[in-house]
Amino acid sequence: MKRLTVSAQTCVEILGLLVAMAWADGRLDDSEKDGIRGAARVLNLPKSLRDELEKVIDKPTPFDELLLEKLGPKDRAFAFVAAAWMAGADSDVADKERGLLDKLADRLEFSHEKRDELIGFARDMNPKGERHFAEELATLFRSIPPRVYEDSADSLEVVFE
Repeated sequence: MKRLTVSAQTCVEILGLLVAMAWADGRLDDSEKDGIRGAARVLNLPKSLRDELEKVIDKPTPFDELLLEKLGPKDRAFAFVAAAWMAGADSDVADKERGLLDKLADRLEFSHEKRDELIGFARDMNPKGERHFAEELATLFRSIPPRVYEDSADSLEVVFE
């Protein structure tokens, strides 16, 4: 079995991106906050980083200040799927969210085909019916790697450090 380790810094940047995406429509609902906090728990972030996340939830890091260029190619795909999921989490991708996704795809140097493929992954992971964001984000973060890391899902263990 292969072991995939996602670094704490990668997790922090992805969470910052989720917060920016959640705020793209001009508001951050309590369910979105709960989902982001749930993701922080799944990512096994230490308390000090979770405390920092609370500050970012209240006052998000501007999109242009996120350190996304430091992410490796696979982590960029992971981040994009998470952002696309967040954009569609309320079942309505607002124009501002769509614009931010386009800007993100450009920043991460994704082709239109790659962007559409990753948005498709995110769309497949958005459940229908009653929403439980914290549980969904936990499932999302466990489900993304086998789809974007080109490894067999049967032989991939994901560990967040």
